[in-house]
Parts: sequence; structure tokens; C-alpha cells
Amino acid sequence: METVKEIALPNGLRLTLHDCSRKVAGDRWYIALLARIPVAVEEADFRGQEEDASLLFKEFVEKNGAPEVAFELKKERNFIDEREREAVFQKMLEEIEGHVLSYLGHPGFAEGIKRTKLKEFMERRNWWKE
Repeated sequence: METVKEIALPNGLRLTLHDCSRKVAGDRWYIALLARIPVAVEEADFRGQEEDASLLFKEFVEKNGAPEVAFELKKERNFIDEREREAVFQKMLEEIEGHVLSYLGHPGFAEGIKRTKLKEFMERRNWWKE
């Protein structure tokens, strides 16, 4: 996975674009572009739960491996001719930059991603306990 571009968003987050393409067979390629935005998680994000926020935060970091969540968007095309590889990848980059950046740069984007990811964590956590 090669980082091809980093973009500072107006909301203070940082978008990284990665080329995850690989050769499939002969002159055919799987073309993949991964857009990733890490979002920091803090103990305060767990306040309002029925349990101690400090303990939940520690458990989250232990299970997640880091005090962050990530938004990821992957664009893929399969079995692309090698001669078209670069053009297809460039079109994917243009689509991300042209259509998605305003959404990713929205001031409430980080809070929305955290809310969704932490809800998923709490649901998995309840499942682990059963």
C-alpha cells in the first residue's frame, strides 16, 4: 500500500490516499484506492455510558490497538488492462477529490464518525460479554 497523497481538510482532519493496486494475472490489474481519515478518541467520548468512562476508554484502546477510529472509503476496479491502469487510478482520485472532499471536510464529520464507531464498539463489547 503506497501513500499517493495527503490532504489537510478544513475541519482539521487529514485525509490520506493510498494505492492498493496489484497485478492479478498477465496484463490484468486489480485497481484500488483507499481513502483513510484517522480520528482521535478520548476518554470524554465515553461519558454518558452506564459504566466508568475511564475503564471503557482503556478497554477500547486495548481492543482497538490505538486511541483512534478511522473512516475508510475504498474504490475498486477489477481485471483492468495494464495500459489503462494509470488512467483508471487517476479517475478514481479525481472522483474522490471532486465529489467527496466537501463531505469529509464538514465540521461535524469527526463527531459523526466517532459516534458511529464507538456505538459499534459498545455493541461488539456487549456481544463479547454474552
